[in-house]
Amino acid sequence: MNNEELSSQEEQPKRNIWNLVLGIVFIGYGSFRLYQKMQTSDPDSFGLILAIGFIAFGIYDLWKYYKGV
Repeated sequence: MNNEELSSQEEQPKRNIWNLVLGIVFIGYGSFRLYQKMQTSDPDSFGLILAIGFIAFGIYDLWKYYKGV
């Protein structure tokens, strides 16, 4: 193995597959709940905030996966 192969392996960030899976699940669930809240006339602000929080956390998990944190 030469130095080029070693440096290319060291530069690749370690990606946790759970960040990808949980990010997709949280975005999917948060979007589903947000859609349900928008279809009803009940002004449930806590449910709306919770759905937006799930989406934000899902985006954060996907960012961690692609950043390699």
